[in-house]
Amino acid sequence: MDPLAQVIQLLRPTGLLWKEMVAHGDWAVRFPANPGVVFSFVSLGVCVFRRGGETPIELREGDFLVMRSPPHWTLGLNENSAPVDYVRGRKTSDARLVRLGDGTQPKTCVLGGRFVFEPTNAMLVEHLIPSLLIVRDLDTGAGRLRKVLDLLRDEALDALPGREFAIARLLELLLVETIRSSGRGAVAGMERGFLCGLADEHVARVLAAMHADIAHRWTVAELARVAGMSRSMFAERFSGIVGVPPMGYLLRWRIAIAKDMLRRNTERLAEIGERTGYGSVSAFSTAFTRIVGCSPSAYQSETDRLT
Repeated sequence: MDPLAQVIQLLRPTGLLWKEMVAHGDWAVRFPANPGVVFSFVSLGVCVFRRGGETPIELREGDFLVMRSPPHWTLGLNENSAPVDYVRGRKTSDARLVRLGDGTQPKTCVLGGRFVFEPTNAMLVEHLIPSLLIVRDLDTGAGRLRKVLDLLRDEALDALPGREFAIARLLELLLVETIRSSGRGAVAGMERGFLCGLADEHVARVLAAMHADIAHRWTVAELARVAGMSRSMFAERFSGIVGVPPMGYLLRWRIAIAKDMLRRNTERLAEIGERTGYGSVSAFSTAFTRIVGCSPSAYQSETDRLT
């Protein structure tokens, strides 16, 4: 399994929601702040997007918008349209369809929803999706996103057997395509991080090696040989591209795996420590406590209490 697939697997995307908004006349709607990842796709017409007090951005047909943990935000026909609250503005009882404004012919149609992640490692999303991502209709990768969204819309409108299962799987695919689009932006110099590392030939080899065998007693010198670089050049390159030193990244990934294993409560602490690269329970507990802020046993007890 490649590193990106492993990260997505740890996120365990669930509770994915899907809606279509049809707007008529002079319209605008205000959405509340959201702790997750929300997305909108303009399938018809144009609209203006505003987030907090930031400069308004025009979205045209075919544009795809993604936000991570957004504050309150609005969509509207233009900058001067007075927004209504999203919940109060709805004019339909259909769970998947939201009608706004007055009129017979819709001026704008927006498909949207949000991703919900298993909280154990939800912070990994910060390294995959920026706070704001806009994929324009003609951008690289927009065609793939559009195909997935078209399939989602068809599934949402047709009451076919297995519809809920199909929608959940398509939304997972949409998440993958969203992350890929974020990665293309990262490669262009927008951000450092995990996706930038996957785009670099040398660092990608190291990430693949780490993820393939986290129990191995990796050293910087050994990872440098995997990258095909000198030790000093590799350490500088990895830190500059990923944003953390190689051993720091390995530590965080090991702890993420350990947290997931503790949440599932299927193995003893000694086995979890061994599988994540620690020779003793003491060494594992010390590393875990330094990153998480509590011991593995305390973390497991708290997780059991909340589930």
